[in-house]
Amino acid sequence: MKVLVIGAGPAGLVFSSQLKQAKPQWHIDIVEKNDREEVTGWGVVLPGKPGQHPANPLSYLDAPEKLRPQFLEEFKLVHHNEPFLMSTGVLLCGVERRGLVQALRAKCVSQGIDIRYESPLLTGEELPVADYDLIVLSNGVNHKVSYFEEALAPQVEYGSNKYIWYGTSQRFNQMNLVFRTHGKDIFVAHAYKYSDEMSTFVVECSEETYRRARLDEMSERQSADYIAEVFRHELDGHRLEGQPGLGWRNFMTLSHDKTYHGKLALIGDALQSGHFSIGHGTTMAVVVAQLLVKALCSEANVGAALASFDARAMPLVELFRAHANNSRQWFETVDERMHLSSQEFAQSFDARRKSLPSMPEALARDLRYALER
Repeated sequence: MKVLVIGAGPAGLVFSSQLKQAKPQWHIDIVEKNDREEVTGWGVVLPGKPGQHPANPLSYLDAPEKLRPQFLEEFKLVHHNEPFLMSTGVLLCGVERRGLVQALRAKCVSQGIDIRYESPLLTGEELPVADYDLIVLSNGVNHKVSYFEEALAPQVEYGSNKYIWYGTSQRFNQMNLVFRTHGKDIFVAHAYKYSDEMSTFVVECSEETYRRARLDEMSERQSADYIAEVFRHELDGHRLEGQPGLGWRNFMTLSHDKTYHGKLALIGDALQSGHFSIGHGTTMAVVVAQLLVKALCSEANVGAALASFDARAMPLVELFRAHANNSRQWFETVDERMHLSSQEFAQSFDARRKSLPSMPEALARDLRYALER
């Protein structure tokens, strides 16, 4: 059995490592468009403690403590400069995305999996369909692979808010949500620590605010300094740092109605992206990757495995999409609630969480199945 994985991010790496562990005789290749050192992003949020929660990709590493994961159990919501603390409901784990990806890559290499970097993005004509029994697309939301045919054309929807992903040396010991009025404008910051020295700092605002503040006319450094001034109380003199390719944008929700076509399968953000306000992207990538591994190991052939994978994965992905869209829309309409008292505002935020679509028992069983070790 020969498998090609396109994209050396968390989804493709967890899938490859777990499949190789289950089927050591199978041949697995990974191709990645970036060079060995180029990994974008700052911190990501994962569920639970490494080794104890199977949806946390750190659980599949031999020494996850080397990445210095940070654990978070509280939300700190700031509205009208008044902080409210509330439980996250579950233990969350912040970790550096670059360190996570590099550790997962090293794990795959140690298992004998070849990773080829700086591979050009493959077009339909170049995809070596005849050379592999299965091709897994895990190259993220910005993939350019055209081998979808009509059956796997993605649906794409853009949110109305602008957002940007910064890093900062200011450490945030809770999951911070800061709603800040700046003149006529409203900015929202999502911040949390992901190492002993650094935190993620995601900022969003309406398109009108983005234009009125002339952020579209600023350089990357000017924009970061402007936002740092808006949140000067929280940052306390610490700078915001950007990365190439992580400038202001509208959030793109990419989704599909099915997970496969022929011998091509989709996992991770290539299958379904999720809004940063619920932080389930990497978690769902692990869940879907594990479902594909289990289907390949339990079914008689690739066709049967992909059909089984689709039947289990798509309902979970659709529920995740509903959660992400509901959350995104709450943040995109936050200006309608800024006039509330801080207590009423906190209650509205908590109600947003509690109003997310519930998980039917059938989907809960599929989720437990995906995460059984």
